[in-house]
Amino acid sequence: MDTLKINEPLSEYTTRILRSYLKFPEGASFTAMDWKAFNGQFLHQLTSAVRDNRKLYGVSSDYYGCDTMKNEYGFERAICSDYKSEAKITNDVFSLMVVNPNIDRRLVNEIFEQVDPYNMPDFEADARAYVRRQEEEKNRLQNQLKNQIDFGKLDEHNRSAESANSESEQEKEAKIELKIRKELENRIKTWRMAMKQQQKAMANMRYDTFLLQRATTYLRPGGILVFITPKEFIDDTITFKLVNQYEDIRIIRLDDEEYPDYRKCIVLAKKRRKATREQYELGRLLSRTKEKPFRTFGHVREVTATDEDRRLQQELLAQVDAMYSVLDFQSTPLYEVPISEAEEINSFRVGPVTAKEALEAINKSKVLSTYQETYSQTTNMKNPVAPTPLHKGHIMLLLTSGLLNGYIGKGVNQHLVKGSAIKDIHEFSEVEEDGTSKIVEREFYNIGVKLLDSNGEFRKIM
Repeated sequence: MDTLKINEPLSEYTTRILRSYLKFPEGASFTAMDWKAFNGQFLHQLTSAVRDNRKLYGVSSDYYGCDTMKNEYGFERAICSDYKSEAKITNDVFSLMVVNPNIDRRLVNEIFEQVDPYNMPDFEADARAYVRRQEEEKNRLQNQLKNQIDFGKLDEHNRSAESANSESEQEKEAKIELKIRKELENRIKTWRMAMKQQQKAMANMRYDTFLLQRATTYLRPGGILVFITPKEFIDDTITFKLVNQYEDIRIIRLDDEEYPDYRKCIVLAKKRRKATREQYELGRLLSRTKEKPFRTFGHVREVTATDEDRRLQQELLAQVDAMYSVLDFQSTPLYEVPISEAEEINSFRVGPVTAKEALEAINKSKVLSTYQETYSQTTNMKNPVAPTPLHKGHIMLLLTSGLLNGYIGKGVNQHLVKGSAIKDIHEFSEVEEDGTSKIVEREFYNIGVKLLDSNGEFRKIM
């Protein structure tokens, strides 16, 4: 387990092969984002063939990695934050989206101790042996009962009836096969229910579903998704999101040399122009990816059935088999990355606003200059006009803050201000609907502001 590289970026060798699946725009710009960019090397290498046209964006929790993205790989924006933080990013703008979520160490210890942990046991052999033993025990007890009880000789009529009601060997075998099928269905159902419970228990330790939703929101229609995740995590939550929002889906595992170390699959897909909910059966079949042995990736079953219904089912299963493959160089790219401009990205922020970002925004904004222009009239106008009417509530705020208390002004314009707010209680009677009266108390505040000017004169403002 110590040598497992499940939370490390994909190797340079794998990145070069993956690059052959993608066709980037020629002579036009595109935007790409990596949600767990590390130091940006993966996205840089993936798009290195078109360096002049790319606009790269990344999120990393490593400050050194963010500096590397900006200074060495020329990222447009590199945000140092946890990818799980709140994000404010323009929707439907990115051409390419890379999602490679971190796998919780607790899940690594629980699931990835062996390859193919969800490989379904041979329930059919167990069910067949179990039902056969039951039938043998049933026959043994029946024979034992016959030997213990003497029913006497049956007359010819009873013997004929017994002969007519007796089952043939074929009928007995058919009943046994039916019992075996029912027992097998029950065992598979119980096993899948246990897997479902484990999936629910792991939900709070996983972030792949959350990040897939984010990527879908920010990826433009026709954009390409690169979703890197273990096949053990490709469950119904993931697959139904994929089939509803994406088309041309491929689930590609790493080759035999790297898969035991990384245990990752790469899901490539193209975002639909419009979401659909008509792919339920495909989503259900893909949700069993965790049960698919990794060595069967790339094997497509043959369609041999002659019955129309069975043939349609086999064709669907063969279609699903064709969606699984092993990573290999492509002579012709399978996905075309759409064009997009960096100017379309009006907002790109992940995590809280830092002091540096706030200062940069203030310097670019006209808020301070507008404020100074609006409220500097008190210094350059003889009779300044109040921007808003002054109410008692405003005076209360000034008194509470301490502004209207003490010396105000400088030199000959200095004066002493004293503010007060005296609570007063007024009593009056109110008549209820039933004719009774009651005494009601209400609180009022009498606000007063007095000043002593430099000439020694008292003035009452309020």
